[in-house]
Amino acid sequence: MIHLIKKNVAVITLLCIFWSCSKEDEIKVNDILIQNIDNDGLSIPLNETFQVEAAVAPGNAERGGITYKSSDEEIFTVSAKGLISPKKMGEADLIVKTQDGSRLSDQRTITIERPSIETIEVDGMVDGYLIVGYDLEQKVMINLLPENSTPLVTFHTDDASVFTINEAGRALGHRLNGEANLTVRAVHNPEIHTTVKVKVLDLTVSEIVTPTNQLNIIPMGGTYQLRRELTILPAIAAGVELRYESNRPDIATVDEEGVVTAKGRGEVEITISSKDANPVQSTVNFFIEAELSYTGWTVTASSFNQSQGTPGAILVDGASPFWHSKWEGGSEKLPHWILVDMKAEQMITEIMVNRRSTNTDLRKGFIEVSQNGGSFTSVGELNWGSAPSSDDKRFVSFGKQKVRYIRITVTESNRGDNASINRIRVYGASE
Repeated sequence: MIHLIKKNVAVITLLCIFWSCSKEDEIKVNDILIQNIDNDGLSIPLNETFQVEAAVAPGNAERGGITYKSSDEEIFTVSAKGLISPKKMGEADLIVKTQDGSRLSDQRTITIERPSIETIEVDGMVDGYLIVGYDLEQKVMINLLPENSTPLVTFHTDDASVFTINEAGRALGHRLNGEANLTVRAVHNPEIHTTVKVKVLDLTVSEIVTPTNQLNIIPMGGTYQLRRELTILPAIAAGVELRYESNRPDIATVDEEGVVTAKGRGEVEITISSKDANPVQSTVNFFIEAELSYTGWTVTASSFNQSQGTPGAILVDGASPFWHSKWEGGSEKLPHWILVDMKAEQMITEIMVNRRSTNTDLRKGFIEVSQNGGSFTSVGELNWGSAPSSDDKRFVSFGKQKVRYIRITVTESNRGDNASINRIRVYGASE
């Protein structure tokens, strides 16, 4: 019996020694590293994927598993094997961690950028040719797919005696009626390219035909594509570049593509000129409304008649609802006021007040503006007098004012103490 106990103790002792030695000999992870992304991070096009290469050290560690995680899966996701799949443009962190409980980790910033080019198309082809003007520089217009691709391309001519083209894609014809080839290549992948035939012709403009009526832009900051409204003669010159100039940039600007942008209220003249040796000119007249957006604005009043509308009705088009001073259950006495809070300071220069076209309630009043809602400055008077109901609008113009609040005070009525306003419009100005 004693001999058996001694034998069992010896076995247990040997097992303990073996287990202890095994634990001491286990090779543990002491580092983790993302190998193919440097410390500055990585940019990946939206339409591509990327395989992450990461490893633990030492390489023969017994529990060397790795996990991958994106800090924002709306920007990109990453698979269990480290494949990054972009979802939308933006930045997020790639985080890799060990699985052995050591809590070692490494991370990099991943930027998802515009997609890379897959297809290149040259715009403005005529009967199989891109027409380049003789002794006339013009930009070659290209269309890159998918939309919003990174616009990195190179341009090449195979005969510089016919036409040349610079890095920005501006071509210049040298030999009248000459023909050559133009090749456009994607920088990131030169195998993606297109080649088109080029013909050099005389593109001297004889006339620029413009709209004869006055054009309008209503919203402040609104735009108008003027180039689309122009007819260039002869027809072969339809694609040439033009010069545009505004005589009142404070009211409207115009860019090199002919896009007119509203900056303030008033009339403006846009001059269009050809770029050839003997330029021709035409003009177009605009009236810029420069009406502000009323989104988020609030309106309060000294009183209002609930059944006809709240004060905020004056910011909404239509004959009804509208603001009316209180009369149901007892009338409120003159004067009445209505206060507009634009929620942020805006540069304004004119206000229109539209009384109801079905009566003559409003007779006289005035408009004030304020930056803080406490101290107001008068900018003009309202006076309908005994005008008929059809004469329903009054405009108050003033020098530029950067304000947040507009207060309209009605002092006189043609019908007792009653006052009502159907609509107001506020017009902006450039700063």
